[in-house]
Amino acid sequence: MADAEEYVLNDIDGDAFLADVLAAKAAVGEATAADARHLRGIVRATQVLLYGGHALLFLGTARAWGPTAAAACLLAAAMISTGRCMKWAIVGHHVMHGGYDGLQRSAPGCLEPQYKRGRFAIGARRVLDWMDWMLPEAWDAEHNSMHHLYLSEDKDPDLVENNFEVMHVLPIPRVLKYLSMLVWVVSWKYTYYSPNTFKELQFACSGSWLSKRWPAGTSREKPLLLYYIVFEHPARALLRGAPGEFAFWACFLFLWLGVVVPMAAMVALPAATPLLLSTMGVWPFAAAPVDAAWRALAVAFLAECLTNAHSFIIIVCNHAGEDLYRYDTSCKVYSAEWFCRCAHSSVNFECGNDLIDCVYGWLNYQIEHHMFPDMSLLQYRKLQPLIKSICRKHGVLYVQQNALWRMWQMFRIAVGDAKMIRCTALIPPKLKAACDTDSPRTSG
Repeated sequence: MADAEEYVLNDIDGDAFLADVLAAKAAVGEATAADARHLRGIVRATQVLLYGGHALLFLGTARAWGPTAAAACLLAAAMISTGRCMKWAIVGHHVMHGGYDGLQRSAPGCLEPQYKRGRFAIGARRVLDWMDWMLPEAWDAEHNSMHHLYLSEDKDPDLVENNFEVMHVLPIPRVLKYLSMLVWVVSWKYTYYSPNTFKELQFACSGSWLSKRWPAGTSREKPLLLYYIVFEHPARALLRGAPGEFAFWACFLFLWLGVVVPMAAMVALPAATPLLLSTMGVWPFAAAPVDAAWRALAVAFLAECLTNAHSFIIIVCNHAGEDLYRYDTSCKVYSAEWFCRCAHSSVNFECGNDLIDCVYGWLNYQIEHHMFPDMSLLQYRKLQPLIKSICRKHGVLYVQQNALWRMWQMFRIAVGDAKMIRCTALIPPKLKAACDTDSPRTSG
């Protein structure tokens, strides 16, 4: 698809579009006790999946190997994978956006106090609320304070077209480029997202030792992959004779390992259990302890691959495609331009009931979520048909497609076979809802 004109929506009535979007949000109303009950139900579902999955994992590894044990192990991997994905995408994501903060204020006691931004998964609560490869505070700094505020601009840390620039010029056959994408699909949380969010946290903290000493020759905007931390940046520092820079990357790696080691220990715990019980003399099961440990480790690894793939499909693919836009300017938050960008640079998937929405991690309401990041799960379901109708009314792009098709669209952008539409802004400055690059930004 060819690049767009400098401005895209030359005939839109920005004031009318803005009024309609705000009226739709008002029509949805505030969160109620029903939203609290619904969130509790989602939390219980994640607990059933995680605890039940680990119980099945134990049964599948303790039994002698056979069809029953194999089925238990496969089901355990699927349950653990789904539970972890839901814990992040549905519970952690929306709570840490403040989706239930208003309910906590209007109806004290309606929800447990931990379901509030700034408290959920922070500090010791990380173990209880949301244990994953990313530090919750780091995810908040990268996602809430960067991605949402600079969607599809060069400052957006999740802009796929920028993050995979090296893939565009990599001198390998195209088929290998596509096959290499599968490696990112099953590993992206710890090979890309965890170190990159940790980097963004350092720059968000003014007193960070790492941000103050960031190497001058290393771009802060470029994605920070695990490969860069472990190999490329330290090797280049040594080749340039820069021991201070080498020491910097050693310190960065050491501090980042403090983020991922607790999660690695949680993943490895099922494999350690048979060995520990055996040393205590309480392993009366058919499978040999060492065999059970290896089997448990394999299932845990499979669960991690599955949850990485699941989260990749529903998270990475909803802002990339040759039918979506990226921008050369910033704009005023909650202006007509802002709301138009939320639609022109996001994709919704199928939606409408708890089964579909849970499979998609509630990220199938991506357009509405970027417009209003601090709403509850049920509020998005009410808002979606209203926003879709408003976009159709005003000629604003509204893409809603299957996630697997969007993954293919994202792959094409990543390997360089397609480009996003680049424009200065969507609404011309002559219209009232023009871009305002001087407006301060705050996360939703």
